[in-house]
Amino acid sequence: MRRLTRVVALLMLFLLLSAQAEPMATVPPDEPMFGAGMATVPPDELLTNADMPTAPPDEEILDVPLRRAVIRAVGDVMSHDRQLRYARRSDGSYDYHPQYALAADSLAAADYTIANLETSIGQVGGQAYSGFPLFNAPEAMLDALKDAGVDFLTLANNHMLDRRFAGMCQTADRVEAWGFAHGGSNRTPEEREVPVVVEVNGIAIGFICCTAGTNGMEGGSPEARSYGVNYLRDMDWIAEAAKLRAAGAEVVIAVVHWDYEYQRTPSAGTVATAKDMIAAGVDVILGSHPHVVQPVEYLTVEADGGARTGLVAYSLGNFCSNQVKPYTNAGIILQFTLLEDQQGGIQVRDAAYVPTFCWRHGGDDGIQVLPSLKHADDPPAGMPLYVANDMYVSAKELRKLIGAEIAELKE
Repeated sequence: MRRLTRVVALLMLFLLLSAQAEPMATVPPDEPMFGAGMATVPPDELLTNADMPTAPPDEEILDVPLRRAVIRAVGDVMSHDRQLRYARRSDGSYDYHPQYALAADSLAAADYTIANLETSIGQVGGQAYSGFPLFNAPEAMLDALKDAGVDFLTLANNHMLDRRFAGMCQTADRVEAWGFAHGGSNRTPEEREVPVVVEVNGIAIGFICCTAGTNGMEGGSPEARSYGVNYLRDMDWIAEAAKLRAAGAEVVIAVVHWDYEYQRTPSAGTVATAKDMIAAGVDVILGSHPHVVQPVEYLTVEADGGARTGLVAYSLGNFCSNQVKPYTNAGIILQFTLLEDQQGGIQVRDAAYVPTFCWRHGGDDGIQVLPSLKHADDPPAGMPLYVANDMYVSAKELRKLIGAEIAELKE
């Protein structure tokens, strides 16, 4: 009996102590613990990659578009006596617009268009306007070229001193007054040292303009010999290209009046000079003076730091003239694209050409330049069938001469 009483008493004491003890904390089923006593973040507050902070859409960094400019260039723009007569109106004024009207859309299709002005502009000393051999044209010629879409004129050619040094200076004055950029002739020694750089669609283009000669007309002009005309023989290509680069030019274009007249293949000396120019830093070479088209090619040469490639048009031929020797009625409008690469440099891309034809009318002294392929199937009103055939044949000859590497354009 005593033993039973003792067991009961011990049992009651155990129950009493258990009731007074602190209950153990538990974790609800939806909040599991990952370690004993470890603080945890509830699942709805966990951070994932998808939850990482991001910039609002209107603060995103957008790609900057690459700069791009389409350039076109033509060769010799002349003013023979027949062109003067065609431009003259009954009231004594002059209008050259009809001579370029059929090609104006092609010239204006580029962002920037370059031409060789092979005549002095404006009367000098009361002398009458004239064609070959001493070219001098009225200011109306500049009106028509500007309206046709030309932006830049090189004044370095063999006829720029046809009205002596005074005529050359006046030509530069007129060209500037009509809103053209220009290069190749200098009115002062200081002007000779000024880099010619223009900006097209944000791309800075530097120009080197020079000529192999001025028909001996510099003989009576010490100014022309010392600084007035940029002569090919005086060119230091490395220094000229470096000067343009220092002035901000991102691409260098050389417009050169050189080589032999009426030869459809460039001479070995001309090719060698072109290689020197590219090695020195020139990117594009635009040739004139032969009055016929010569080949166009991408030319790669060895240079300091590796190989360099440049685009060379050895001769663009005549744009508008009254010359009648074989192939002188054909020319090209050369097109190429300046395109910024991902590193910020400028590449010369997508060379192509529009074949052109100079249509000499019948009895009215008319002369008009036009894109050959555009009018091959639909000749302009008044063009005889035999002339249309000559135009078509001239385009085929150009295709054969230039080859398939350079694309052919209709207009």
